[in-house]
Amino acid sequence: MTARMSKWAGSAVLVALLVATLVPFFLLIYFSFKDQIEILVDFWGLPSALKWENYSAAWDAVKASIGHSLYVCFVTVLGAVLLGSLSGFVFARHRFPLRGLLYLMLIGVMMIPSLLNIVPLYAIINNLGFTNSYLGLILPYIAGTQLLGIMLCRTFYESLPQELFEAARIDGGGEFYVYSRIALPLSLPILVTVAIVTFLAVYSDYLWPFIVLSQEHQTFTMAAVGLNRSGRTDIGLSFAAYIVGSVPTILLILFGMKYYIEGMVTGAVKA
Repeated sequence: MTARMSKWAGSAVLVALLVATLVPFFLLIYFSFKDQIEILVDFWGLPSALKWENYSAAWDAVKASIGHSLYVCFVTVLGAVLLGSLSGFVFARHRFPLRGLLYLMLIGVMMIPSLLNIVPLYAIINNLGFTNSYLGLILPYIAGTQLLGIMLCRTFYESLPQELFEAARIDGGGEFYVYSRIALPLSLPILVTVAIVTFLAVYSDYLWPFIVLSQEHQTFTMAAVGLNRSGRTDIGLSFAAYIVGSVPTILLILFGMKYYIEGMVTGAVKA
């Protein structure tokens, strides 16, 4: 096979993968403009008229839950970024007993499937009295998602020249000054990467909120799934709700993709 044919074959595979990725999303948009009867009677047929009312009804059904999810995501991202960068800085720039063992234990936790932790985690949250509250979501989320931040920040901070930190200390800066004025600004792409990954993981999670929260505090995923469990199944309405709820994640990807790629290249590749 010539180099030109190999190039064309590679391009064809990429186009096929792109189409396979986008088809479900286009179908989601397509069916969101049809009502339940049109979907059942003529599944692939064009809608008689675009049902824009699906979106207004979907917004009314999930707007409160989107607010709940954004609140949980904001607090979780803030906690994961701060704790991840602080812990990464300590592991990278300080020497203390059992440093290597502690780091290996933290990284080892990432290898444990999250489903195995659900029962003991629920027992802890229940004993603390955090069920039916956002603390029951936020604390486990921060504890789990900060691990990626620790790994990426440690790798990045270790790559910075020691002279940079020594110069700040000679000028009279303490440890927090060195962290906040030197390390933190330089690691902005890494922190944005951690923030995006954390936001997407928390916003799309369904199982843990379903276990911990009541319907009064339900997140977006609970509300969206609940539309099909309320006895008035409407596929068009449900699909419109999924699209409305996806807007925050789409905006996040659009505005943060540049920093996300930069952070992954800076931190993950060096790791």
